[in-house]
Parts: sequence; C-alpha cells; structure tokens
Amino acid sequence: MSAPDDVARMLTLVPWMLQRPGASHAEIADAFGVDVATVRRDLEHLDFCGLPGLGGGDLFEVMTVGNRVVLRMADELARPLRPTAREAMRLVLTVDAVADLLDEELPALRSAVTKVRAALDIPESTADVVGSDGPSTRSTLRDAVRDGRCVRLAYQGRADAEPVDRDVDPWGLHVVDGSWYLQGHDHGAGDRRTFRLDRIANVEVTDAPLRVPAPDHLEPPRYVPSDDDLAVVLDVSPRGRWLEDAITLDAVEERDDGSARLELRTDAPGWLARLVLMAAGEATVLSPHSLAEEVAATARAALAWYEPDGTVG
Repeated sequence: MSAPDDVARMLTLVPWMLQRPGASHAEIADAFGVDVATVRRDLEHLDFCGLPGLGGGDLFEVMTVGNRVVLRMADELARPLRPTAREAMRLVLTVDAVADLLDEELPALRSAVTKVRAALDIPESTADVVGSDGPSTRSTLRDAVRDGRCVRLAYQGRADAEPVDRDVDPWGLHVVDGSWYLQGHDHGAGDRRTFRLDRIANVEVTDAPLRVPAPDHLEPPRYVPSDDDLAVVLDVSPRGRWLEDAITLDAVEERDDGSARLELRTDAPGWLARLVLMAAGEATVLSPHSLAEEVAATARAALAWYEPDGTVG
C-alpha cells in the first residue's frame, strides 16, 4: 500500500476504534482489509500522534490488554467522518450505478441512495450516472452471464478509432468508481479481457453457449500490462507525481529533489499522451520518440481550436 493509503486508513481507524473500545487486533484487521501485522504497526504509530501541541497530554493513548485495544485521549475525533467532495461524489455515483442494476431485486438500495444523498447534502439533480451503458445494456449482459451465452460486442477500446466486433464469453459484471465493467474471454484475442460498458456501442446475445467458463474467482477489474504493450519512460517533477496514481507502473526511480523517472507499458498511447498533456509541463516523455511526437501533435491540434485572441475557433 502507498503512504496516502496508510494515512487514510489511520485517520479512519481513530474514530472507528473510539466507537468500538476493546476491539481485537483480528477484528480491526478484518474491518480494514489488512493483516494483523499492519494493525500493530498502525497502533504503534498512533502512540506518536495527537492534537496540536503534541505534548505529553496531547498524544493519543493506545492501551493493549492481551489482543484487545482501547484508544483514549482522542475524543475530539469521535464525531462522524465527513468525506471530501470528491469522495462524496464517488460514493453517490457508485451507489447510483448499483441501484440502477439491482433496483427490482434490492428495493432497499434505492432508499439507501436517498439517505446517502441527504446525509452528504447532494441534491438529486447534482449528479447522476450518464453514458451509453444504460440499464438495457447492463440487463442484456447480466442475462447473458446468467444464461451462459456468448455475446457479440461492438466495442471501441482506448486504442480503437471506431467500434470493433468482438465475440466474448461473458463472466461477470463489476462496478468500480461508478463505472461498469464486463469481464470475459475474448475469442478474437484468445485471452481474458475487461470491457467498459460505456464503450460498448451495441451488444447482441447469441445462441452459442460459453466455450471458456468463468474462473472460480474473479478479481475486480484492473489494467494488467502485457509484454506486447508499448514500453514508456517518463520524467515527472515533484508536482507531476500525481501521475503515479493514474497509471500502472513497472518501476519508479526516486530522486533527491522529489522528482522521479517512471517506467510503464501501455496499450493506449493516445490516452497516455493526453494524460501527459494534463500534467501541464510537469511530465516529459523520454521514450519512445513516437509517443513524444503524439504528445506534441495532440497539443498542436488543441491549440488549433483557439484564435490568437484566445477565443475558440
């Protein structure tokens, strides 16, 4: 886990423990999805944390009796957690997306969405799940997964100029950060693939049964680089290191000034070029030269939309 993950977990751990005095190490580990060793390390760190001043009477007091833990001197943090605007919006969009699919089978979820919006002060009109992956697409794919039928997708991947037909054995649907994904076996590629539903232009359920059954356990969708992907090396400044959270890296070379050299592979150079442009000069493509040229071409194309006086052309 990264340092931001550790800090976020420990900030959540304090109010959680205040409401559950005497929780065991195993209970804490299970609640936060970590091992007991990580819990023990976090508790050791909390001994050096506290309120501003950090004098002897300002530090948290962590008492362990056997494998039971009690946290004291942290009552000011016992109030309910308030998520950031980004966290609140992500939660609402994710719950909305799940509710759209399970509305009939789990009516209580629709009520929960309303309560979440009310608690976070997010009006119904503020955010909604939009895109071409409407309930019809999800329902069709869900039926195909249930019935074990192969589907034909018109799918436009990140590297495709237009939708391409793909025959897929559908294994399961997942929602991650408010976006729906289909996992399955792509017969054209001859391997497992993950498809974003908002990139599916059309879906057709065939009469053919699955030729490749789903594995016993499906991990949540994530990008896994392959040996055939484009090898890329980037230099990023300290302000550009947010890119590390947006891409899957093979290696990171730290520098004393806070900058870094990043090595990665990608199957979508156009997407990565736009990401480098978003860094606004805080990221530089060292290799390959073709990607550096694509970044420059994308920048020129964007500038061409503007007149010399700054107005949109």
